[in-house]
Amino acid sequence: MGASVAGIDGVLAADVNFASGLLTFEYDAAVDPREAVATLVRGTGHGVEPLGEDVAPAPPQTWWQRNRTTAAIAASGQFIATGWALGVIGVPEIVSTVLYALAILAGGLITWRRAWVSVKARMLDMNVLMTIAVIGAAAIGEWQEGATVIFLFALGGWLESRSLERTRRSIRDLLAFEPEQARVLRAGAEVLVPPAEVLLGETIVVRPGERVALDGVISSGDSALDEAPITGESVPLDKTVGDRVFAGSLNTSGLLQVEVTALAADSTLSRIIFLVEEAQAAKAPAQQLVDRFSRLYTPIVVGLAVGIATVPPLAAWILGAEWGSFASWLYRALVLLVISCPCALVISTPVAIVSAITRASRDGVLVKGGAFLEVAAKVRAIAFDKTGTLTNGRPAVVEISAENPRELLELAASLEANSNHPLARAVVKHAEREGVAPLAVESFEELPGRGVGAMIAGRHVRLVSPAFAAGIGDVREPLASSISRAEENGRTVLVLLNEGEALGYIAVADEVRETAAGVMDELRSAGMKHLVMLTGDNERTAAAVAADAGLTESRSRLLPGDKTSAITELRHRYGAVAMVGDGVNDAPALAAADLGIAMGAAGSDTAVETADVALMRDDLSALPGFFDLGRRTVANIRQNVALSIVVKFAVLALAVFGKATLWMAVFADTGVALVVIANGLRLLKKR
Repeated sequence: MGASVAGIDGVLAADVNFASGLLTFEYDAAVDPREAVATLVRGTGHGVEPLGEDVAPAPPQTWWQRNRTTAAIAASGQFIATGWALGVIGVPEIVSTVLYALAILAGGLITWRRAWVSVKARMLDMNVLMTIAVIGAAAIGEWQEGATVIFLFALGGWLESRSLERTRRSIRDLLAFEPEQARVLRAGAEVLVPPAEVLLGETIVVRPGERVALDGVISSGDSALDEAPITGESVPLDKTVGDRVFAGSLNTSGLLQVEVTALAADSTLSRIIFLVEEAQAAKAPAQQLVDRFSRLYTPIVVGLAVGIATVPPLAAWILGAEWGSFASWLYRALVLLVISCPCALVISTPVAIVSAITRASRDGVLVKGGAFLEVAAKVRAIAFDKTGTLTNGRPAVVEISAENPRELLELAASLEANSNHPLARAVVKHAEREGVAPLAVESFEELPGRGVGAMIAGRHVRLVSPAFAAGIGDVREPLASSISRAEENGRTVLVLLNEGEALGYIAVADEVRETAAGVMDELRSAGMKHLVMLTGDNERTAAAVAADAGLTESRSRLLPGDKTSAITELRHRYGAVAMVGDGVNDAPALAAADLGIAMGAAGSDTAVETADVALMRDDLSALPGFFDLGRRTVANIRQNVALSIVVKFAVLALAVFGKATLWMAVFADTGVALVVIANGLRLLKKR
């Protein structure tokens, strides 16, 4: 289809998205070939509807337009059944032949039109080959077989389109969650407007039972929201003032006022829809391999068919040998023509990939393309970040040790007010609760993996890790012993240095996720050989968290570059490596890994855009299912490809020796395609 459209005058480039049924093309505005494109698409028997605000919607279809293909196939089948029945009771053969001819005309209604479009585009597709085969069958008197073949081909195509429609529903299902109107507060009154007309900072009202129209932050009210379209989590979450909400979420109880933080086109749901469409359209390595094979296979078999039809009869005529009639060799060639189009083989990979991506999106896992499903099947080692990944990501200050705790907190909060690190936020929030206001800072410096420093009231102050503090400052007893005990208890310690002298420390704790240990057990059961934590934290804290989370190993005091090196070393030992992190702080390690997985990505632009895979929920529970889906997807693709190739070559061999019929050839093509589709659709089911 894409190649046919690209051949129209004025069209610069064209592409068909198999998954979403979307045809996009670039064109010369001076020529404007849109009507010609629509005419061509309709000429092939497909419906076409323009998208966009500047085009008029397509006129509604009549009953005949919607059902003509079904009616034509039914009529073809009825003609064949009647012709066969009349032949059995002894009616003259000419009557049955006429009925079979009518069956060919009815069954080929769509095939002939598509074949003509392909011929004009100088393409040799299945419709052209099937047309030649049926005409050839009729030419040698095989009317019944020609009619049956075109009927089975049309019926198979109809079933195939209905089956593939299931894989396209995921986008429409997501679009159904986008409200058509938003209730906006303007001049003290509620106004209903399309979400696209709502501006940043405006307030929308979401009543119980309504869906949130745009991403935002609750400014008034509390409720339980069902975020299944975004995160895959079926249990509604309690939300209150200050919490984020996402477009498409269902407000189940209270009245909410939400301050809009993203335009309709930039909402989390819109980004998910766009990325799922992109992922479904992208070709996985297995599909690229199949496509290359198919481009060679078809011309070779067509050439073989031409040779079968001409060389043996011509040689027999020259040599005066009895090698069978011309009709028998032509019949063999027609069988080869039908086999020559690798429909089942071409569709074997994309149907599995699209089904798997759809299943993953329903489970709250955003996969950026089929290639990453294939990588997931190979992963045997997984590296995890600590803060926000294995832990809840909400660290809190649990201890302040100093002669003047309030002064220490004041200085620490002043330094951390300029950082977005989770530990920094914990210190600042604790200061706010204690009523401690930050001081002005000068010459602020950030020391990656070590801490922060600045000039405060003429003093050089640093808040750093204990190891770094010991190397650049004076940490005396009994402070050093207290720091060691805090670290042994799994706490992260931040030491405050004033002109190089330790004034005291702040201990921060972040609890391990309740589900972490269970997830690690599931991953081991699924064949993961090594589960390691990579963190910039100290050895004692890292060991305590790793033990609670059930990891194989922990590596501590790692700078961003060290994490990248660790990924490389793990790859040499175990093969493909996945890295799970927050998608921002761990960007180098995520990029270095064979598979970068960002978690808690709902609402995070950076995580969704940069990661190969994004867990939309803020937990690890979807991880084992994703890796299982990757392995099942690769196994499904192998099954489909093997079945397609084995059946094709078996019938091809039989055809060369005159043992195959046109019916068998249709099964090797359309029949196997249906089996392949049904097998691929199994991935849609939740396991």
